[in-house]
Amino acid sequence: MDSEFSDILKQGYVKVRRRHFWIYQRCWLVFKRASSKGPNRLEKFPNERASNFHCHQKVIDLTDVTDVTRPSKEKKKNVLVLTFADDSTLTFTCDSEKEAADWQKVLHRECVQNGMHSLRSGEPDLLASSLTQQCERFRVCLLPCKGLVTSGECVLQVGLEAISLWESRNPSLKFASWPLTSLRRFGRDRTWFTFEAGRMCETGEGLFKFQTMEGEAIYQQVHAAVQSIVQQQDCPFR
Repeated sequence: MDSEFSDILKQGYVKVRRRHFWIYQRCWLVFKRASSKGPNRLEKFPNERASNFHCHQKVIDLTDVTDVTRPSKEKKKNVLVLTFADDSTLTFTCDSEKEAADWQKVLHRECVQNGMHSLRSGEPDLLASSLTQQCERFRVCLLPCKGLVTSGECVLQVGLEAISLWESRNPSLKFASWPLTSLRRFGRDRTWFTFEAGRMCETGEGLFKFQTMEGEAIYQQVHAAVQSIVQQQDCPFR
C-alpha cells in the first residue's frame, strides 16, 4: 500500500432528493471510503468550489447501508436508491447513464459487498461474538517503518493479548501481530498512536507510528489490556 492515499473514491454533481419531499436539489457529492478519518460516508456540498474549501458540507454516514439499487420503474432517469438497515432510503439522480452505473458500482462494492465480505472472511478472532466484544479495531495510517514492508491505511486491532495489523480491504490478511507483553512502551497525542516493539516480536525491535484521530481511544484500549495482563499474571514486560 502507498503511504500517501486519498479516501475519495467518487465525486460529481448529482441531484439529491430532499427528505419527505419529491424535490431534487443539485449538489456536489463526494463519496469517501472508510479511513482513519471516519466510516464510509457521503459529503454533500452546494458546489465543487465549496468541496475544495471543505465548507458547508453535510455528512451522511453509510455504515448501515444494506443495498444500492437502480429502480427500473422510476419516472426520473438514472436514479440510485441507498437503503439503510432501518429501512430509510437516500435517493439521488445522475446526469447520465454512465455516471449512475459508476456510482452504483463503487457504492455497492464498498458499502455492501465489502461489508458482507468482512463478515464472511475474517479469521476466528474477528468473527467470534465472544471475542469481538473484547477487541477494538481502528482505521489507521501506518508510516513507513523498519520491520514491515507495508505502509498506508490499515486496520489496527487491539485484543486481549496482542495488537494486530490487518489489510484494510481484505480483513483475512494479517500483516503482523505484537504480543502486549513484548511492548516496551506506547503513547499517543491528538493525531498519533505509537508503540515500541521488543526483540521477541515477529517484526523484531522497532518503533511503529500510526496517524489516527483515535489515538486516545487506542491508547486507553491498550492500557486496559496491559493492566489486565499484569493483574492476572503478574507478568514482567520485556
